[in-house]
Amino acid sequence: MISQEVSRQLYNHLKDVRGQTIGDLMEKPALIKEDVHVSKIIGTMLKENSHEVFVQMSDKTVYCLNMRDTLVARDINTMKSSTIGKRIPSLTPSDSVGNAARIMSLHRLRALPIVDENSQEVIGQLSSKRILQYIFDTFVKKKLNFDKRIIASDLMTPELVTIGPEDKVATARNIMIKDMIDHLPIVEQTQDGKNIVVGILTSTDILRTLIPSERIARDAMISDHEQHRLELASRGIADKNLITISPNETINSVIDLMLKSNSTYALVKSMETVLGIITFRDIVALLGEQVESEIPAYIIGLPEDPFESELVKSKFTNTIKLLYKISPEIVEARCKIKIKDITGERKRYEISASIISPYRRYSYTSTNEYDIAKIFDEMSDSFKNQISRKKSSDKQRESVRYSPRE
Repeated sequence: MISQEVSRQLYNHLKDVRGQTIGDLMEKPALIKEDVHVSKIIGTMLKENSHEVFVQMSDKTVYCLNMRDTLVARDINTMKSSTIGKRIPSLTPSDSVGNAARIMSLHRLRALPIVDENSQEVIGQLSSKRILQYIFDTFVKKKLNFDKRIIASDLMTPELVTIGPEDKVATARNIMIKDMIDHLPIVEQTQDGKNIVVGILTSTDILRTLIPSERIARDAMISDHEQHRLELASRGIADKNLITISPNETINSVIDLMLKSNSTYALVKSMETVLGIITFRDIVALLGEQVESEIPAYIIGLPEDPFESELVKSKFTNTIKLLYKISPEIVEARCKIKIKDITGERKRYEISASIISPYRRYSYTSTNEYDIAKIFDEMSDSFKNQISRKKSSDKQRESVRYSPRE
């Protein structure tokens, strides 16, 4: 758990990162033409090792497709990009890293297009991996390592979504689409009843299985090939060379490991037990906006609409202040906002939050709702109930422990 003082130090040290303009961090974009087949999109993603590709439309708007989007396609040889692509905000070279991190988190993307401010043509991209590299370089330049004050267990997402080794690839694909995730650890139960992670399946692994060989393509057996591959056991295509790190490793070690191993994840492991997972998104979330409250509180992925953004900050701040009165030992609060999907002008949000005390982490994850105000009201009620139950349980234990014997 990150202490209040260290949390404030980290936020201040990342101030320069958040304010950095992205022009110097720009990379070559993965661009495809309008309305190409999904099979070609997948080929481009795998060839360029890109999680997202961008489409410059004739009206200068930019659409994006990521790996999870392509998993939805039932026939990759006939479905086109216009069916599954979605419009996303673009960046300009003068935008800040902090704003890019907010949009990435909100739309659950690893890269965003950068457009020329005059022509509106796509001239580059900014990736979450490039942001990680910049954070790491900043820490090294300033000689910051935070010792053991910010460690892997502080950064990880503890609630792992897993599958069994014999579960089908189709099952893994459906979980990734439903939960909007790209990493699925494969868990096997040993004879003594322990659960161990024996591999990990990523959206990239699944995409590779969907691309038919040249011979199959010539024989026009693509649909049969795809269906056959989706019926395979997950263990058959999973990566068994796991990228792991101990829970006590520093933030610098975590970032360095992910960059050097060219990995999009690191499993936090103690002995044979996997405690959680760290992805690019967990590191980028450190750039979240701090809100005014009596304890450190951060929001990553604020809505683009100014009214909704202020509503979120106000609701979250008020919730924290209320909870702090109920439970003064609370030391930190974090909130992540993501767009689940967009229907016309309506956005459906998924919001997760955690309230951290010295001995416990209280968590909340929203149901899929369009009304962001309602979600934060439900979040407040959930946290109040969790803390109240904990205090009631503690009082009962004290009563039993110290009651005199008859």
